[in-house]
Amino acid sequence: MTAQDTALDLSEASSIKWRRYGVIIGRVLLIGLLFVLWKLGADAVGPIYVADPIKVIQRIITDTQSGLLLKHIYATLRISTIGFAIGCAFGIALPFVLRLVPRITAAVEPYIMASVGIPKYALIPLFILYFGIDDAPKLWLVGLLVFYPIFIAVFAGIRNVDRRLINMARIVGASESRIAREVIWYSLTPFFFAALKISLPRAVSAAIIGEFLVGNEGIGYFIENSRQSFDTVGAFAGILVATALVLVLNSVLDKIDHRVNAWRPKERSMEI
Repeated sequence: MTAQDTALDLSEASSIKWRRYGVIIGRVLLIGLLFVLWKLGADAVGPIYVADPIKVIQRIITDTQSGLLLKHIYATLRISTIGFAIGCAFGIALPFVLRLVPRITAAVEPYIMASVGIPKYALIPLFILYFGIDDAPKLWLVGLLVFYPIFIAVFAGIRNVDRRLINMARIVGASESRIAREVIWYSLTPFFFAALKISLPRAVSAAIIGEFLVGNEGIGYFIENSRQSFDTVGAFAGILVATALVLVLNSVLDKIDHRVNAWRPKERSMEI
């Protein structure tokens, strides 16, 4: 590498670093702008319709210190995590099973895709009827909403794997399980993480919606109970906590994505 190439690399690295700083500053400014607009809106329409953001933050701090909010956050995360894991497991496993039986795949694929159009939230009363009022209806709802994006992404990823890679692996004696694990899976990870970024917020929102109707804990119950008590500050506090929860989970997912797919070549112009 020549001195000129080294200088270009250093210049590009510095440019990327400053772009990242610019993104962080832009996000902070955007949060500040949204806070100001929220405050102006609350002052304009009154506290019955829009809670004052300062009071909302004070409520979050108070309820966190008392442990009330932490209990509800834990309940929502527990349902979201378990339902997310169940939906992911079936969403990953089913495409790999269907891959082994292409004729059955051709027969059932239209019905699986048609079932995507079923309004999942409309199934909640049936889930309550079938499974009672404990965690099961919420887990079914979360699992279904997570299953479909994962299934579609993994299914598409399997179909887009370069057949030459699979044939080469077979030539050198790799078993089907090893091909699935080390060729197909690594090839479709970008599809999988793209689906995760869709399904993770859906898991949290589905758990919260389930808590509106079933149970006596969770962020959804906190919001609904505040609404029924005409506690606008509490309702907005729950909404803000739910939003922050999704942002934190997405941030963690982004870091995992970058670590898992770090080996993939990336255009430097696409880096942030």
